[in-house]
Amino acid sequence: SMPAINEFLNVDFVGAPASVVFHTPFLRYMTIYGAVDVSAKSLKRATSKGRCVGLVGDGIAGIFSEGEVVALKSRKGLARFSLKNGVTLIPAYSMGNTAIMTALYDSKGIMENLSRRLRMSLFIPVGRWGTVLPRRANVSMLLGPLVAPEQKEDPTQEEIDAVHQQLLDGIEGCFNTHRGAHGWPDRQFSF
Repeated sequence: SMPAINEFLNVDFVGAPASVVFHTPFLRYMTIYGAVDVSAKSLKRATSKGRCVGLVGDGIAGIFSEGEVVALKSRKGLARFSLKNGVTLIPAYSMGNTAIMTALYDSKGIMENLSRRLRMSLFIPVGRWGTVLPRRANVSMLLGPLVAPEQKEDPTQEEIDAVHQQLLDGIEGCFNTHRGAHGWPDRQFSF
């Protein structure tokens, strides 16, 4: 939890949800422990103040993927942001989330398209006993090696690609290193 991270690690850590979360009844209460909008402007403001910001890089696309998939292969905005602002990235993977909850959505892609237009994920969460209660499963947060690029005012595409690849390698390395210990020795991971 964010309060535990802030208390025990003595850091100012906040989450970065989609902007719709701040305007949606009940969801906005999830931001009580600290959150900033996921826009580049808000992230820059927060990181320039020394705050650590946690975000899910694949966003809506990640909800509509089956299995252990991180929909980040062609999304290079985080690498660009890191280079332009001199922000260190920590590749991370939360192993076990796909076991505690299933996202139900239509097979025709209507919910996914509507989610993209509304900039919020529309799906039906299904957990234990067919309810929204999570299933019992181990969840482990895995952290990879830091990606600390040198700040560049106007990074080239090659520099962006290199930082992006480091981020992808770090995430995949986390999964491959720890999947056996998690009880998933045969589980595959993809971008």
